Amino acid sequence: MIHYIKHQEIDKAKWDACMEQSLQATVYGYSYYLDSVCEQWDALIEDDYIAIMPLPYRKKMGLTYIFPPSMTQQLGVFSSQQISESKVQAFLEAIPSKFKFCRINMNQGNILNNENYTTTSHTNLELFLDKPYEELFGLFSENTQRNIKKAAKFNLSIQKDGTITKLIQHFKENKAQDLGELPDDFYTCLEKLYNMLSERNQAEIWEVLQNGVLLAGAFFGHAKNRVYFLFSTSSKEAKEIGAMPFLLHNFIKENASKNIILDFEGSDSPSLARFYRSFGAVNKNYNQIILNRLPNIIRSFVKILKYDKKIM
Repeated sequence: MIHYIKHQEIDKAKWDACMEQSLQATVYGYSYYLDSVCEQWDALIEDDYIAIMPLPYRKKMGLTYIFPPSMTQQLGVFSSQQISESKVQAFLEAIPSKFKFCRINMNQGNILNNENYTTTSHTNLELFLDKPYEELFGLFSENTQRNIKKAAKFNLSIQKDGTITKLIQHFKENKAQDLGELPDDFYTCLEKLYNMLSERNQAEIWEVLQNGVLLAGAFFGHAKNRVYFLFSTSSKEAKEIGAMPFLLHNFIKENASKNIILDFEGSDSPSLARFYRSFGAVNKNYNQIILNRLPNIIRSFVKILKYDKKIM
């Protein structure tokens, strides 16, 4: 049976053990990750943690709703077994009626075709690094290969002992204004997430410097056999000389022939998707499901449930 469990009643050890064995496992689904990126989350749990589904939620104007937290691309149902379409539907039907509006990014292993839900497909891109470096480099587009060779002429260097505070400040100065409004808690969430993963030895920060000046940087998170490109920043100068391709090339080179997946975390943006594909990454799409239980009289006001943006 599928049970609705309040947060304080969740056995975090059993939860994370289930996630660790899950065929659909993502870093986003571990209890410590969820605790870092959302203030409130309950869960649906089948029997003794055979299958689990986190329910991150908020309350606004008297309505309780489920939403995708910042820095969290895919959640949904997780299990050590393959998840059937009927199992996904059973979990969705078990969501308590108090959640009047649900916007859920399911994981790649959750398939559902049901007219009772509004479903949209979203782009994720992944690169398997289990090949020799020369073979991986051969997957790069000709343009990316040229940019990497060009970047090598600009006296660039890689540094791995930077701080998330430094990356955030660089992002605010060089990139934030181009992205429009960000969630109020985005930077706080990002810093908290980095600190938590760092304490668990699951975080890396890579920087590209030119004569000691930061041009570009990236925050990678690790879980199981997957590395997530969680956050990045680059200046106008960095784009002109290919600093980010230089960074990703060096990361791929260092991790070549390892049984890990580089998860680029998107993107639905055609230009970003094209950039990630230029490293040989392939599409691994996931679905977002919307369940609207709002009374008809207030459905037109659903815009108040503005969900958190994910920065790719």
